[in-house]
Amino acid sequence: MNKISLLYSLALIVAYTNVIAGVEINPKGYKRIECVIKPISRAGEKPRPHPHLPYKEATSNNWSGYVSATNLTSPAPNSVTAVGGTWIVPTISASGPSSSTYSSIWVGIDGFSSATVEQIGTEHDWSNGVQTNIAWFEMYPDYPYEISNFPVHVGDSITGSVVYIGNGVFVLALFNNTQKVYSVVPTSYTTTQNAQRSSAEWIVEAPYENGVLPLSEFSPVNFSNCCAIINNLLGSISNQPWQQESLTMVASVVTPMSIPSALSNNGENFTVTWNHQ
Repeated sequence: MNKISLLYSLALIVAYTNVIAGVEINPKGYKRIECVIKPISRAGEKPRPHPHLPYKEATSNNWSGYVSATNLTSPAPNSVTAVGGTWIVPTISASGPSSSTYSSIWVGIDGFSSATVEQIGTEHDWSNGVQTNIAWFEMYPDYPYEISNFPVHVGDSITGSVVYIGNGVFVLALFNNTQKVYSVVPTSYTTTQNAQRSSAEWIVEAPYENGVLPLSEFSPVNFSNCCAIINNLLGSISNQPWQQESLTMVASVVTPMSIPSALSNNGENFTVTWNHQ
């Protein structure tokens, strides 16, 4: 991990964990937006399955991207303290037989092999010939919430972070680096005693509602500055003491839906490319 990106990632985590000391530190040049939060409608939704739907090794029915953990087969609980990363809001195009398609981009803790996820990101959908973009967070298995006043536009640089600060409390925050604004989710929404804290993820997802929804055709999603704190070590996705795995989203063994590239820039960067709905 190069020094510039490492310091940048560390600064993000520190900026969002200042709540420990009870002091608000504004990132230089950024304006804080107080969250306006509303539930994302799931009317009539059936009980949801495990958040990550594995297909075979290194593949998933709904995730593509990267996961890091102490051990992928048996990740240590309570080992992940923080995760952060930056991505560019993609352009969505019409494709396939579905008139409405969906995609989410997020960073988070848990979900690879545990039944909880603490995550924040953006969603990019296509409906009636129009792309829509929203900011959201979720403390799965609770339902997701939209941050309805957070600006998200094609081409914007977005940074997300999830940080555990103790006593079941997580700090979830989102930067729009293009618009120079950020939001921190009130901890009344982000407190749980059930999180395993066993993995860190950087993911493009096909959202789930009564089944995995049709995946939007997105322009390549470029992740950068990806970092985590695992066992009190700050590093990139490929930090040596950890194990990591790339996940290709598949509909079947012969149909990759979206594909992550190899890691670059010392394990901080990668690109997810759409392939099939």
